[in-house]
Amino acid sequence: MTQYSPASEPEHPNSESEPLPLAGQDVRTVTEVGALIDQTAHDLRSSLNAIQSWAYVLERAVDQAATPARRALQGVRAGIQQQLTLVEEMEEAVHLLADESSPQWRRIDLLAAAMQAVTDRRQAATARGVELNAVEASGDAAGWLIDADPVRLAPLLRHLLVHCIWRAQAGGTVSVHLHAEVDHIKLRITESPRLDQTRSTSRVAVLSDFFGRRAPQAGQSGRQSSALLLTRRMVELHGAALSTESETCDTDKVTVCISVKFPRHALHPPRL
Repeated sequence: MTQYSPASEPEHPNSESEPLPLAGQDVRTVTEVGALIDQTAHDLRSSLNAIQSWAYVLERAVDQAATPARRALQGVRAGIQQQLTLVEEMEEAVHLLADESSPQWRRIDLLAAAMQAVTDRRQAATARGVELNAVEASGDAAGWLIDADPVRLAPLLRHLLVHCIWRAQAGGTVSVHLHAEVDHIKLRITESPRLDQTRSTSRVAVLSDFFGRRAPQAGQSGRQSSALLLTRRMVELHGAALSTESETCDTDKVTVCISVKFPRHALHPPRL
């Protein structure tokens, strides 16, 4: 497939004067939008490559048994659906990252919002061959209300689920659990499949550096999914904490979990 390089940046209209520097917050936003577009383009190319491969199988199977042809057609349809989903997510993500409006804080039921996110993404999980379990909840009986911006909270939850669904292999599961305490609610998503100790350690280290906005360690890629790029931005806007954990499931396998710790009250609303 032909790949195109971005056009060169035009010269500044006044070569004798230096362009005014952007504020630190603007620089970070511009950088993140660029990273988001770059990653989404990578995802789209991957889907197109998959469609091409299945089309080749289909062409070879025209005069053969019907089963390979049916499998090829299913693969083409799945690839097309994935591409459409990616385009929709890219449009929403770019819009949200470029939106500089102040958060409109509301008291929102996080449990209800998480359940809605699972409902919204169940079809995507089914298409991926992944089981998306119903939300489980435990902890303090104080309720599930938090201060949140409804325009940004729903995409945060949906995109985090999308990331975990894509990490899971066909036949795997993704589980969501909420644990309530007096001053915060912790949302935890468990990835599938389980990893061996070495891969788990590497995965947790990469995610920890990304969530903490630290440079990747030597030999590790800093690339993350477009869904996770948006999630980090939306989590920070809510004054929440994004982290990763691991659980030992048996002697040699580990489950990796991504968690978001939401404060119940936005005492110091973060700037956009």
